[in-house]
Amino acid sequence: MEKAGATSGAAAKHASPDGFRLDINALRALSVIAVVGFHFQIPGFAGGFVGVDVFLVITGYLMTAKVLNELKLGRFSPWTFWMMRMRRIYPALAVLTIASVIVGWFVTLPAEYLRHLLQALSALTFLSNFAFKSDSGYFAMAAQTKPLLHTWSLSLEWQFYFFMPLIVGLVWRLALRTMSGINAVVVALQVFAALSLAWCLWASQQDATGSFFFSLQARAWEPLAGGLIAAAEIRRRSEGTADPSWLQSPLVALAGWVLVAGCVVYPLPEARWPGVLTIPPILGAAMIVAARKGAGEGSLLGLSPVQRIGDWSYSIYLWHWPIWVFALGWLAVRGYDVGSAQKTMMVLASLALGALSYRYVEQPVRIRREFWTPRRLLAGSGVSFALLASFVSLAFLNHGFPGRLPEYLLSAELARRTSTPRDECFRNANSTKKASEIYCSFGSASVTGRPSAILWGDSFANQYLEPVSSAALGNGIHGLIATQSACRAFVDDAAVNAGDQPPCRQFNRSTLDFVLGQTEPSIVVLGSIWGSAPEVSVLVDRLLSAGKTVVFIMPLLHIGFDLPQRWIENQMRAGKAIDEWKVEASPGLTMSAFRNEIAQVLDRYRDNPHLVVVDPLSVVCEHGYCYLVRNGQANFRDTAHISNVNASQYRGLFGAAFKAALRAGTEAEKKKD
Repeated sequence: MEKAGATSGAAAKHASPDGFRLDINALRALSVIAVVGFHFQIPGFAGGFVGVDVFLVITGYLMTAKVLNELKLGRFSPWTFWMMRMRRIYPALAVLTIASVIVGWFVTLPAEYLRHLLQALSALTFLSNFAFKSDSGYFAMAAQTKPLLHTWSLSLEWQFYFFMPLIVGLVWRLALRTMSGINAVVVALQVFAALSLAWCLWASQQDATGSFFFSLQARAWEPLAGGLIAAAEIRRRSEGTADPSWLQSPLVALAGWVLVAGCVVYPLPEARWPGVLTIPPILGAAMIVAARKGAGEGSLLGLSPVQRIGDWSYSIYLWHWPIWVFALGWLAVRGYDVGSAQKTMMVLASLALGALSYRYVEQPVRIRREFWTPRRLLAGSGVSFALLASFVSLAFLNHGFPGRLPEYLLSAELARRTSTPRDECFRNANSTKKASEIYCSFGSASVTGRPSAILWGDSFANQYLEPVSSAALGNGIHGLIATQSACRAFVDDAAVNAGDQPPCRQFNRSTLDFVLGQTEPSIVVLGSIWGSAPEVSVLVDRLLSAGKTVVFIMPLLHIGFDLPQRWIENQMRAGKAIDEWKVEASPGLTMSAFRNEIAQVLDRYRDNPHLVVVDPLSVVCEHGYCYLVRNGQANFRDTAHISNVNASQYRGLFGAAFKAALRAGTEAEKKKD
């Protein structure tokens, strides 16, 4: 998920007026080690993902210095700058991307492979941060199924490379007469950094989907922190003033190293990242870069192993994540645990492939410029991309080439297709959806235009939309969809729900107001991953007191592992199809303790015909066993949600529930008369 630096020691030689900086190269080494340690789940690297943020500071410093030094000399060209960056980044990225496509052919299911191919195209066009941003919702595939997920940061960095020199060059040339070009650039960088940081802090609190994680707007302040250091140094040199003595103190550099290392070790929360807690590692990296200490040949930072890892950092970063993803899949299929020995092998493989990529891909393209001219570099890149695009088109025409894998695996793939029913109507965690109407409709058309039912809850309500809709259609019920990702239904309380996301609280308030504000809808279908039995009691009591009929969906199973993936692994180990898989109905699987708590609070209404309880457990469990796979089809699409392919088996339950709800409504009308 995170990125090692896309800037080599050679780039530092060109970017820094003082030549190659061993301290910066050592900082690269620490950062890539941190990222690899975090991704490989090695103890001591709980906050290792901050390595990406540190690298952004480094690249901002080096590249801003490069642009400003060229502007001072009057020879800056955006095109030359972009070609320099492409020469540095693209060849190794292209080799890694093509290798991942080849490996994926042998180990990836058709639909997943098509997704991977699209992500490969986005990586080679430096747009993968947008691709993964759009794939970051509640039902996004797990990170361990995306071999190119880490390329998001390369794309973000390239976008910084595109905009930064254009803006800096424009500000330099348009500087007011009362202000020199470098002073104008410093002011501009400060303004953009402040705006980006402000937006980042706001988004970290407001964006419940976490998509801002991939956003240049939320990350720009990180490379700009390094850019401001470079601009300040160049300004001081232009004015003939020395660097502040306090800044050049070894204590500043030491404090920076301690701060960065502390962030790597400390288990920083990944949620709401980047945010306010991102400031410490950025500050630490900025202190190291600005202090310019510990860079002597005989220093600890100058040791050969440290410098070699710094040199290889970009390629190590490129290879480590696909190694992790593909190795996890290989080990899982064979039933092996991922222990220290396996992780050690993956670390060594990352180092080895990083070193080979550096020597045989990065260096030749960078050094042999007489052969790798800009024209040949662009032509080679264009041909590589065209070939990949052609292969992707062919793959889509052939539905991911299903014939390359055993046919018995295709049912598992069908089950893990995680598109939630009526996805255009299912709100994301920010309470937005594709459909324009406030509530989408299901069931039959209403003669009066007024809906008689509403489905309210989170994905555990929305998963039943197909059988609920079929049952509503059979009973002449017109219903509305009020479902939101990761937002269970509840009666909002300022004290009780203070920890819930603001969009979720607002959604529940507006839905409750809508339901209680009119006679129809009179039937409320409730489904959620319920928080507590008392919370359920409050909600049901509020609705029943208002004269509504409640169809309450009891919790189903909590499997605890990705069912389709485990089914795939079991079948591959067996070498044949497994058409039935049942497990003991243990208390943990059936959540019996929690179900009993809910049953107890609902028992207060056992004589109230306006409460209708639907228990889907009866469909998948019988005689002390629960069926995870039945008749060659998976009953679940992940760790808990039912699969779309088998959703129809719940129609009878909801058909009976709607009949009971309609009878309760009819009897209530008779009593009024």
